[in-house]
Amino acid sequence: MPKIFTHITFFFFFLTALSGVWMRLFAFNVNLAIPYDNILHSHSHLAILGWTFLGVFIIFLMLFWNKFNKRDKSEAKRLTFTLFIVTTIMFLTFLYQGYGVYSIIMSTLHIFLEYWMVSFIYRITKRNMMPKISKFFINAALIALVISTIGPFSLGYISATGLKDSYLFDVVIYFYLHFQYNGWLFLILIGLFTIILSKRKISIQQPVLIMGFWIYIIALLPSFFASVLWVEHGNLIYILALIGTVGQWLAVLCILYSFKNVIKSLKHQVSKYITLLLSFTFLLLFFKSTMELGLIIPNLAELIFETRSVVIGYLHFTLLGFISVFILIQYLLTHVIPENNFTIPGLTVFLIGFLLNEILLYTQGLFVWLQWGSLPYYTVGLLIASILLLLSITLLWVSYLEKPAASS
Repeated sequence: MPKIFTHITFFFFFLTALSGVWMRLFAFNVNLAIPYDNILHSHSHLAILGWTFLGVFIIFLMLFWNKFNKRDKSEAKRLTFTLFIVTTIMFLTFLYQGYGVYSIIMSTLHIFLEYWMVSFIYRITKRNMMPKISKFFINAALIALVISTIGPFSLGYISATGLKDSYLFDVVIYFYLHFQYNGWLFLILIGLFTIILSKRKISIQQPVLIMGFWIYIIALLPSFFASVLWVEHGNLIYILALIGTVGQWLAVLCILYSFKNVIKSLKHQVSKYITLLLSFTFLLLFFKSTMELGLIIPNLAELIFETRSVVIGYLHFTLLGFISVFILIQYLLTHVIPENNFTIPGLTVFLIGFLLNEILLYTQGLFVWLQWGSLPYYTVGLLIASILLLLSITLLWVSYLEKPAASS
């Protein structure tokens, strides 16, 4: 696989972290010329449509590159480079104008590239041998990705009809995010992980994983309603949210149980650090799913939705924690990045920055709930956490430079 592909993902990861530092500087009244909201939109779109989107695609390419024919490799290159160009321009247009004509055009173009990627991944998986459960997860992920694109198209309609300030606008955003991180990203990462385990001849509890898959799929749509319980709703919506959230939690327990022997088996193949990091990732997934149960407790749900730091903390816990760390682990397991003198320090600093960020955001939420005012040194702490994350990503990018160039 061409080395430039991985450089592109780290470029997006680096820009995501850099824009995060940029936003934290606003708390210190630094004159940064570009409005905060513009940077926020650039940061959030690049995190989902740049780093994580291309990040999982790189794992897929790494797993199947040697099985590609010349035409497959040519298409993969065209798709990756087009994604790079469109995503970079999209990032810049959001910086320039926030939500405007140019950024909406580039976001729409990205959606059509997502459809191209769906087609490409589906065609490759259809003709290649892999565990049946892997195909289940990957195909479900592709469907969830397509479903998520209903969100951006709906936003265009809502804005055009003058309803941008209504609750519908936020509902559609939550719909999009739900099918991105609980649908597309979660499912594709589990699917790719099962392929990696199969290649390493590590057995899993497949019947339990299949059961977990079907429970998760059935619960995926109903669990979305837990994200919008702040809207005035009837009993049916609450019941759907309850069924979906509990179902998703049970599915995650099944999935984690199916991997119960994985850590023990991997200890004979990889370093202790990687197995510890994988255990930490499984723990993040458990806590993420358990936290979502809080949304079905009416009084607690209202507090959560009204507290910005808690909402931001959850999004970072999911995207920066579970999803990003899981991507990096799979990079190590597939040898996208090597384990060297830069990798371990980079990952360690990343985890420190992530944990500091989460502790501050959730503690600030607690202070708000208890009406204790603002957490001391809150803004300074968030800035330090964002700088640590930027430093860690730089170290991981440097670690990749230590690896010999891959064949293309």
